[in-house]
Amino acid sequence: MPDELMPCDTSVLDDLIEATRQASVLEEFRRRADQSKDKVDDEVYRRVMEDYAARLQALEAGTEPLRGRARAQFERLREACERIEDTQARARLDKQELEFRGEIGEIDAASLADRLREPAETLDACRIELARLDTHKARFVAAFGSEEALLDLPTRRLAAGQVADTKGTPRARVQVEGEGADAGVYALGAVARIGRAEDNDICVQSRGISRHHAVITATVQGFVLRDLGSQNGSVVNGERSVERTLADGDQIALGEGRLRVTLTPAGARSGRAAR
Repeated sequence: MPDELMPCDTSVLDDLIEATRQASVLEEFRRRADQSKDKVDDEVYRRVMEDYAARLQALEAGTEPLRGRARAQFERLREACERIEDTQARARLDKQELEFRGEIGEIDAASLADRLREPAETLDACRIELARLDTHKARFVAAFGSEEALLDLPTRRLAAGQVADTKGTPRARVQVEGEGADAGVYALGAVARIGRAEDNDICVQSRGISRHHAVITATVQGFVLRDLGSQNGSVVNGERSVERTLADGDQIALGEGRLRVTLTPAGARSGRAAR
């Protein structure tokens, strides 16, 4: 078995999780202020929005050094997982080969049972160690919001026919359907804001869509769609939803806009066998 990963700096992760929570609160305040801006003078609205922007910028600046340290730890964790997965794959092949030789009569039953003991113990040890490291991984994902954010893969629009490389394969994509300029496929990162306004990550100009209509957030449990108090609501597979964990193939209706969700199974990675 590979050497165990050195303990992670959990205080760094705790600080990042708290900063993410504070940023989410400020973003919600900013959204509410934008929705209610007609109730106050333009100068008041400008002051409030500039304050939120400055506080978000200060949060980002303060957490960037922590993110660098956490990303370095996460890379070590990923490398440890890959080493264990390689060991697991070799042990699985060794076990399969021994069983095959036993089936064709080369190895008798008594000898087979004895020789199978070592690869079986290795497989058990690998399962236990991968489960332990997956727990650490969940902490990192919670601190950053998603594995894409850890790997610094922002929400982005994919060119037609584009295929990401193995490390950059998105865990989720949203296809904006139709023939307009906003149609296309978007790879999701930690947060994807959807609406008519140009400051959204996914800008959709279809009728009935609010300026800031909904947001898709990556969580440890999966990608979650949350309606932002839009006028016409968010509908998933024909059901109006305020908040919903998305599944592969889900159809989302935002006003007259139509989106389709494609999810890559969580934890899918080249070379990792199902456990």
